Amino acid sequence: MAKRAGQCYYKILRSFMLDSGHGKIHPIFTTFIKKYGLRKPTLGTMLVRHLCLESNVDVALRLIHELDQNNLKLHFPADVIRTLKDQGRLVDAYKLVVGAQIDDIDVVDYSILVHRLSKEGYIDKALELCNLAIKRGVFLNVVTYNSLFNGLCRQGCLVEAFRLFDALEQNNIFPSEITFGTLIDALVREGYLLDAKQLFERMVVKNIKPNTHIYNSLIDGYCKFGNVKEALRLFGDLENKSLQPDRFTISSLIYGFFLKGNMEEALVFFMNMKENGFSPDFLGFLYLVRGMCSKGRMEEARSVLREMLQDQSVIELINRVDEEIETESVEGFLVNLCEQGNIQAALVILNEIGSMFFPYKRNTSPEEENLTIPSEGDNQDVSVNFLSTIHQMDFDTIYSRMATLCSEGNVQGAADVAKAMIRDCAND
Repeated sequence: MAKRAGQCYYKILRSFMLDSGHGKIHPIFTTFIKKYGLRKPTLGTMLVRHLCLESNVDVALRLIHELDQNNLKLHFPADVIRTLKDQGRLVDAYKLVVGAQIDDIDVVDYSILVHRLSKEGYIDKALELCNLAIKRGVFLNVVTYNSLFNGLCRQGCLVEAFRLFDALEQNNIFPSEITFGTLIDALVREGYLLDAKQLFERMVVKNIKPNTHIYNSLIDGYCKFGNVKEALRLFGDLENKSLQPDRFTISSLIYGFFLKGNMEEALVFFMNMKENGFSPDFLGFLYLVRGMCSKGRMEEARSVLREMLQDQSVIELINRVDEEIETESVEGFLVNLCEQGNIQAALVILNEIGSMFFPYKRNTSPEEENLTIPSEGDNQDVSVNFLSTIHQMDFDTIYSRMATLCSEGNVQGAADVAKAMIRDCAND
């Protein structure tokens, strides 16, 4: 009789688990354990599973240890690990893998968990998990290691990343294009251009073909540090390898010319690329307009601005802040400024849009600072008063005020007006 009762309880518990009725299962488990104990490994597995899904992973691990001490070996299902990952409970999944002997976790499960841990900043746990997988006889591949490289580089741990990189081939794992790209990106970002170039050459020697993204990293790095000549050499190499430049490639080189103050070459480069069907991104257009204005070449700046305001990618970006102000939109406001020839006021607005979407990109260099116009403190109070009523004004009033501030040399005051206008756009 007791045996049949025990079987009934077991079937009820199993039914609840299959129906995901975790909240209802605890009283039944308690009654069952009091009467019949944990005599079957299958029941222990069920209870451990229930505890994990109810966020009691530490209790589950203690139970696993106690069952092991009583020679009740659990066959723990890997789908619980996957469920925890899907729920975003990465640390719980990590604890369970490390604390329990789970035999049916394969390289895919390990790789996914390593990737997620690395991405969320738990790089120490990701590294420990890889070491554990190797000890358990799971053969990791380059995909798993790429996640580690990405996590290490994101945290600035370049020494650790390259130690791991140097050990790859000793374990018969060969770096991929993604491996090299991640490490080259990190070196360029930290300013180690010579090391990045050497790694790039090492990649070529291994017959791994660099993609446009890797060329972009190097081109952008050389441009930021003023070596436009080397950037152009890489650009020529990119084309010789039958690779297509993208908007970032074009914009990086324009930025390099801009920092050198060589806007003539920047404009020629822009026109040549346009003839070949390539355009810069928002920042590339912005630096062209800014550079032309700094040289007093306002009509050419106006021509570039017209091109910019017809570019689909630029319009899509502007439209992200393009809520209506009265009857005028930000895009329409810029078009009107362009048509009326007030390029400086349009540039102020574009600068503010750029700072909204690219706050950490291409930090201002000493050369760039020399291209800006100093603000006039005498007009500061006037612009502050104006900001408090800007939401009530139409295009002509806003335009007139910005034009006045720009003509007085108070670019900061005009920028404050632009900030208020754009902020008003986003909030309306």
